[in-house]
Amino acid sequence: MKKLFFLGLIFCFAFTVIAEEKVTQLGLHPFYKSRNLQPADLKIIALDKAGDVKMGFEETGNGDLVFAFLEQIQNAEVKTVELTPGDRLQWMLFKRGRKVLVKKDVVWAGKKPMVAYSFTIFRDGKLFEFIVPKICGNISLKDVNEVPAPVCALTVSPEQVEIGQAVKIDVCGSQNALKSTVTIKDAAGTLVKTLDLTPENCTAEVTFDKVGEYTISDSAEGQYAMKSAAPCEAVVKVVEPAPVVAPIVPVAKANPLHFLIEGGPGLLKGTYTGMFWARAGILYNLVFDKLDFILSLGGGIPVKGTPWKSFFMGNALLNLHAGPAYVAGGLGFSTKEREGRKGGIDLVGELGVNIFRSNDSIGSIFGELRAPVITKDRPFENHHKLLLGFRYIF
Repeated sequence: MKKLFFLGLIFCFAFTVIAEEKVTQLGLHPFYKSRNLQPADLKIIALDKAGDVKMGFEETGNGDLVFAFLEQIQNAEVKTVELTPGDRLQWMLFKRGRKVLVKKDVVWAGKKPMVAYSFTIFRDGKLFEFIVPKICGNISLKDVNEVPAPVCALTVSPEQVEIGQAVKIDVCGSQNALKSTVTIKDAAGTLVKTLDLTPENCTAEVTFDKVGEYTISDSAEGQYAMKSAAPCEAVVKVVEPAPVVAPIVPVAKANPLHFLIEGGPGLLKGTYTGMFWARAGILYNLVFDKLDFILSLGGGIPVKGTPWKSFFMGNALLNLHAGPAYVAGGLGFSTKEREGRKGGIDLVGELGVNIFRSNDSIGSIFGELRAPVITKDRPFENHHKLLLGFRYIF
């Protein structure tokens, strides 16, 4: 039994050795006579030696590959490589006289690397890598690799929309795809829209302006213009918008009377001096959200001491709204804010904007200018005031 086992091993080893054909020298039987083959010569081989190429490919069992080879070699990217000792080739074409011959399972067994040209040919989902030694032009097949076919994946959401609503198209799940061509057709088969998507830009949104059913198809394209075996499809139904019934909201009478507090920093003239001020009052809506009457009373405290002193002031204003912005004007009064001065009637102007609103509460910021009603004892340049304030109405 052991003898049979060892005989089997010896037979397999001998068969392997016989199957490999070691080549130690090239150029003796060149397929194309040139000791210094150039990349451009590969195109000449394909044209002038097309018959020999066809004969050789048929001899190797790759007769169905020859036309793709002769066509694609005209534009193939040719790289210069080295065929190193030990490199294997599936087969090699050469000529003896006028006869085209084939060596299979070739191993380059020379002492030194051999300069060669490398290029690839694509056919039927496979990539064929060819090697052509520079010294002889012997066309050789090195490797055959499967090119992964593209597989489309299409997701459409939602599946039913109203006119004008967006439908999201997603092909991000497609595999081995360099681009995806999405087509949209109506129920009659008329093309409505075409989209070109890529792995980097794999989603899109579309809207429809007519009711009906639309078929969305995706065809994925991969390397070497390979197409997905079958397109992916989805159907979207577009319907009329549902009628909008406005709810009956009971009309509540708004309370026209509100309270307010306000305050902030300010400047007193007579060399500008800082102060802090505060007021409280009421606001009455004359025209809701349009025109108000404001009555407020308070006082101010200068940040400096003598001759400056605390004072009282009040306002009676009309407040006009324009959206969140408002402008107010009216009369006010001020007691004296400094020794040697007099109090009196002021003209008051405000400019502000509402910054928040919650139910009946409103918060706003505003600027106020108080100018004395001009009299000899209260000139504008010494008696006006500039105020910056925050107002809270509740």
